[in-house]
Amino acid sequence: MTVAAIVITYLASSLSFPWLVARAYGVDLRRVGSRKLGGGNLGKTVGIGPGIVGGVLDGAKGFAAVVIARALGLPLETQLLCGIAALVGQMWPLFHGFDGGRANATGWGFALAADTIAALIMGTPIYAALLANALVRPRPTRVLPIASLLSFAVFPAVIWEQEGLTPAVAAGLAVLALVLLRRVTAGLREDLATGAPLPRVIANRVLFDRSELQQRGAVAI
Repeated sequence: MTVAAIVITYLASSLSFPWLVARAYGVDLRRVGSRKLGGGNLGKTVGIGPGIVGGVLDGAKGFAAVVIARALGLPLETQLLCGIAALVGQMWPLFHGFDGGRANATGWGFALAADTIAALIMGTPIYAALLANALVRPRPTRVLPIASLLSFAVFPAVIWEQEGLTPAVAAGLAVLALVLLRRVTAGLREDLATGAPLPRVIANRVLFDRSELQQRGAVAI
């Protein structure tokens, strides 16, 4: 039952909602903007409204994976594994050549279902970054990616502080590791082909979710 739930969750999450929304507008997200299959690229290339819709639907993947597994009476560990499977499906989707989005929204949806209080607290770096984007001019372009990464570190830390090492903490650490892995590896071959120093490439990817091609302006941020 656990294996079946994980496989079904992965397959269901392998369908990119931002890609579908963009296609409805006659746009291929692979060829525009940052070329990422995410709500951020959708919002910048198609419009804020469609971007919000795509982002919310991506977030719903992680949330629904946990909630549905819970409603089916599956053990907590299986619920969390289903949530992780939703992230894997979003990042490496079967139906999109195993090259999907960054799964930020999916990860936040997972956190909200796994531990609502910790999820609200993990949003603190995001709230601060959004406030900075609204108030600071010129608008900072590197704050939100760092805040997003920090939020995934805050989630397991909050639970660990309150409850010790629990399955939710282990799942949160796994999500953080997946987010880092996706940032580092997505399109890495193209970056390395530019001859850029590897430490700079890795640092930009980890901290700012920015490829060398984006750094050079060859691809939109």
